Amino acid sequence: MSLSPSTIATSISEETRYPSIACWLVLALVFLLCYGTTLRGLAMDWWTDPDYSFGLVTPVAIAYVVFGRRQSLRDTPLAPSTRAGLALVALSQLIFLAGYAAAEFFLQRSSMVVLFAGIILSVVGWGWLKRLVLPLCLLELAIPLPTVLLQSISMPLQLVASWGAEMLLRLIGLSVYRSGNILQLPHQLLNVSQACSGLRSLACLVALALVLVSLSRLQSWSRMLFVASAACVAILANALRVTGTGILSQYAGRSSIQGLWHSFEGWFVFVLSFLLLSAELLYLQRILTPSRPEGGQ
Repeated sequence: MSLSPSTIATSISEETRYPSIACWLVLALVFLLCYGTTLRGLAMDWWTDPDYSFGLVTPVAIAYVVFGRRQSLRDTPLAPSTRAGLALVALSQLIFLAGYAAAEFFLQRSSMVVLFAGIILSVVGWGWLKRLVLPLCLLELAIPLPTVLLQSISMPLQLVASWGAEMLLRLIGLSVYRSGNILQLPHQLLNVSQACSGLRSLACLVALALVLVSLSRLQSWSRMLFVASAACVAILANALRVTGTGILSQYAGRSSIQGLWHSFEGWFVFVLSFLLLSAELLYLQRILTPSRPEGGQ
């Protein structure tokens, strides 16, 4: 009995599919053995640290981006670059060992991103890695920064927010004196602390901008411009939030800037920033994306 070429091809694909699944399962098991503690610590930080609570939805966002690019991934030819991929894998383990020796969680967790990049490169090639850079960036954004780096970033953000709030308060006619990140109002003293630096909204808005732009038709340079504008929107929004806090504390007392109202103010400004970003993306697509001629010519 003879077999047709299609039947032979099907049987070969069925035979080779199971070893590949077994290899992936072994690889996943090795990864969990090496990074189980690291993943558990990262999940705990997402759960307990308000500045990085958006990390809880980061896996969903990554899955959404990958699903949105499924057709382009299917159309991308498989061209594994084994040497470069293994070099990245080796580099990731050196980073992990350096982080473990220095008790630096940021390095240990960031080594996962490099490891994923190396696996993608060695298994499917540069084309796939290029299309999966964005999900890797989303994962990196969700990794808490080291304390030293966090403080070095937070202080400039605090000063910018204080300066912006000072300008806006004076613009609406309120008397205010600023000393660093301290705003002296006629009846209140407002301290723009590290928690009010806007770093949380900055990281969230940049992550959201990456998700939005991944599904857009913008070119590379306009995508980078949009993501950069998300950081500017976050900084401006935080200055507006501090301004609103100053106005409330001046006219409604200090109790108005604590508890529920303070949280509501932060969420309101964040939602407003997200709507502004969405409108900006629609505008950029309208003016920068070439329209198709009528009739599909």
